[in-house]
Order: sequence, then C-alpha cells, then structure tokens
Amino acid sequence: MKLRILLILALTLTASSSFAQFDEAGFKQALKVKKGAYLADGSFSGGDRSSSDFRVSNIRVAANPEGYDRLVIDFAGNEGGQKSTLARPPFFMVESESGSKRVNITVYGRAKLDFSSQSAIQSAKKTKHISKIDFIPVVNEDRWIFSIQTQTPVKAEVFELSDPARIIIDLKP
Repeated sequence: MKLRILLILALTLTASSSFAQFDEAGFKQALKVKKGAYLADGSFSGGDRSSSDFRVSNIRVAANPEGYDRLVIDFAGNEGGQKSTLARPPFFMVESESGSKRVNITVYGRAKLDFSSQSAIQSAKKTKHISKIDFIPVVNEDRWIFSIQTQTPVKAEVFELSDPARIIIDLKP
C-alpha cells in the first residue's frame, strides 16, 4: 500500500512539474532564449536525449558589457566519423554551486572533443567572474564533464539554441 501511494505521488509530481520551467527543488529546464532567469544553486537540464554521438566543435568564453560572463558550447553531429549538422545540443546538465564557486557541466553521449581547450582557457582569463576552466578528458563512454571555477559566488542562466546546436551559460554575481 505504501509503495502504491509513493508511486502515485511520484507520478503526480512528475506530471505537474513537466509543465513548469522552474520548480521548488532548484531543478530547472534550460530555456530556448535568454530570459534573465538566474539560479545561484541548483541544476539546469536540456538538450536532446536521442543525440548520443556528437562533437564538441568549439567552446567560446567572453565577458559581456552587461556585466556577465558567457560560455558557449558549440556542437556538431558525428555520423560515421564525419562532422554533420545537429538540430539540438545533446542532453546536458549544468549544476551551479555558488558556495563552492563552481559550475559543473555534464554532456551525455559519446563526445568527440574537437576544439582547442587552450583557446577557451586563455579566453576565460579575460573575463570578470571566471577564474579557471577544468577540462576533464573523456573518461566515460556515455558522458563528458568539465567545470568552471569562479572568483566569487555567481548565479547561472542556461539556455540552448539551434542552427548551430549550442548551450549558452551566462554567469553573474
């Protein structure tokens, strides 16, 4: 009986939260456009769960004149080992931890890293809020993880765009 009640409650919460972009637990759906919806602590998710074979073709980092730092992750498809178009970014999670001054990014699927990590690291040095980017080699076949260390606690806004597929992470104090 308890299991049945828990199952009904879980299904009800799942159904009701699927319509909300923001919930009380700090877990957010990444938006399709910039809305100024920043989160100090919690997680964003988004992307296409069916995109499992992709390339990270570029990571760009820059300070924005409006006071936030922007990190853009560009994606391409990887059909038969050849670069192809990708309609949406693959499924991803972005976790903001303002207390530890860290933002963790996980992209799910078979990632082929096809960008200059040194270029992104050098660009990050010119920003206001990012102190360091830690690119971790692909260790697991089903995901790629990297993190951003910030100078002070920040809030994050995450959204995804298509044509080309990319994830945008804006950070501000």
